[in-house]
Amino acid sequence: MAGVNMEDIEFRETNLDRIAKSWSLAMGYSHERIQKVHDLTDEEMRHAANEGHVVLETVCLFIHSSIKRAQFKLPCDFWSILLHEFGIVVYPSAMTEAVDLHGVNVDKTFTDCYHGHIVMLGRRRSNGPPPCPFEYLRQPPPVYKKNTSDEEGSDTDETDSGIGCEKCCDGCAQD
Repeated sequence: MAGVNMEDIEFRETNLDRIAKSWSLAMGYSHERIQKVHDLTDEEMRHAANEGHVVLETVCLFIHSSIKRAQFKLPCDFWSILLHEFGIVVYPSAMTEAVDLHGVNVDKTFTDCYHGHIVMLGRRRSNGPPPCPFEYLRQPPPVYKKNTSDEEGSDTDETDSGIGCEKCCDGCAQD
């Protein structure tokens, strides 16, 4: 592998592990904060989690505590995953402008503080809470095998991605 330094790959994975652990802590605090500030019952909290509000709160907290402070540098794919899987958009102003945190944990959440800087436009519907973005980052790329010819002019693809289209998304048009 020319040009690939294996130490860099191992370092990235270690950092990804540290970032994921920090995300997990932020997710726990976000869950508690939403339940406390909005005085939600367990059933209401489950509904809020399923709607993606805990992930949105976690993104806001994570940006504030870890990204703005340059504790971590996230892989570029992270931002794409937030948009495509969760419908969350982080505007550049979230990184550059000061936000008023007065009242956080009492009558405001980080989502309230970052309103207009970090927004959830909508997410894919599912029966449960959205998965952790780091689950997507840890997925290995699909297995690739070279195309072979069974008959002259007929190519068959021996790619085995491990999942079929019916498993990756509900809305794909199947021929």
